[in-house]
Amino acid sequence: MELFLSLNGRIGRGKWWLATIILTIAIIILTFIIIAMMSGSFESSLDPVTGMPPIGTLLLIYIPSLLSIWPSICISGRRYHDRNKSAWWLMIAFIPLIGAIWMIIELGFLRGTEGSNDFGQDPLG
Repeated sequence: MELFLSLNGRIGRGKWWLATIILTIAIIILTFIIIAMMSGSFESSLDPVTGMPPIGTLLLIYIPSLLSIWPSICISGRRYHDRNKSAWWLMIAFIPLIGAIWMIIELGFLRGTEGSNDFGQDPLG
């Protein structure tokens, strides 16, 4: 659980990919569970004029994504630490398209710093 809740230390590419995949699958499963629980009342709660569900119903669907923000920051921040960069580099994700591509390449494919760096011991060492 420390992997998903702490920004301290470093993690390698393999652990980052595994944690990212686990977190993504968890978000998808929780979203489907919420939708399944609401399905009976979902159709009956649609606005007759617009055909849209109430805002509260829509917000429920986003709960799993909101809950995943801190774990995502932790695993990606620790991966940036392995590259000997501050977790503030996560802010690059706010650049549309380019930021996401940059993060996937840097965090998922580029090797971390060999040996110790400012953020701890080499996770592969």
